[in-house]
Amino acid sequence: MALQLATLVQAVTVGNNKAAVTYAETLLTEGTDVYTIVQAGLLPALQALDVKCTSDDFNLLEIMLAGRALMDVMDKVVAKHLSPSELNVKNRTIILGTIKGDIHELGKHVVRIILRTAGYRVVDLGKDVEPAKFVQTAGEEKANYIFVSGLITVVMPYVRQIKELVDREGLSTKIVAGGAALQQATAEELAVDYVAKDAFAVLHYLQREQEEGA
Repeated sequence: MALQLATLVQAVTVGNNKAAVTYAETLLTEGTDVYTIVQAGLLPALQALDVKCTSDDFNLLEIMLAGRALMDVMDKVVAKHLSPSELNVKNRTIILGTIKGDIHELGKHVVRIILRTAGYRVVDLGKDVEPAKFVQTAGEEKANYIFVSGLITVVMPYVRQIKELVDREGLSTKIVAGGAALQQATAEELAVDYVAKDAFAVLHYLQREQEEGA
C-alpha cells in the first residue's frame, strides 16, 4: 500500500491527472479506504504544492497542473465515496471566493480542495466577487465562515466592506482572509477574524475553532 500511495502522491505533484485518478481508483478497488487516500495520498501532495507556491523557483504551469490533478482526484474519485462524518468534523458551511477586483483563483482552488477533503461544505462563489455577494450568500446558506482571497493590494477596501455588511445584517459569520496581498495586513486592518498565511493555516484555524467549541 505504501508504494501505491507514494505513487499517487507523485502523480498529483507532477500534475499527471489521468494517472492520479487511475491510482486512486485502484487503491479503492484493492481495499484502501477513502480516509487513507486523503490523508496519505492527497494531503502530502498538497503540502508539496504549498512548498512550490512559496519557493523561489515558482512555476505557475506546474502548480496549475498539480492543482488540476488534485481536483480531478477529488471530483472523480474521493467525492463519490467521502462524507463529512467519515472525517469526524461538524457540518459547517464556508462561503469562499476571490474578492472584487481580483481574478486570481489558484490559491482559492487549493483551499477549496483542502476544506472539502476535511469534510467541510464549501460554497465557491468564484472570482471578482462583490462584498455584498459574500454576505448575501452567507445569510442564505446559514454559513459559519466567509473565506475571502486577494492577491493584489488594491482589493483591501473591498475586504473591509464585508465586515460592515455582516454586522449590518446581524450575522454571526466569521471572516477569514488569505492570499498574497491580504497576508501582508493584520486582521484589524482588514476587519476580519483571522488572516491565513497559507492554505494549511486555514484548516488549522478551523480545527482550533472546533476544539474550542466555536
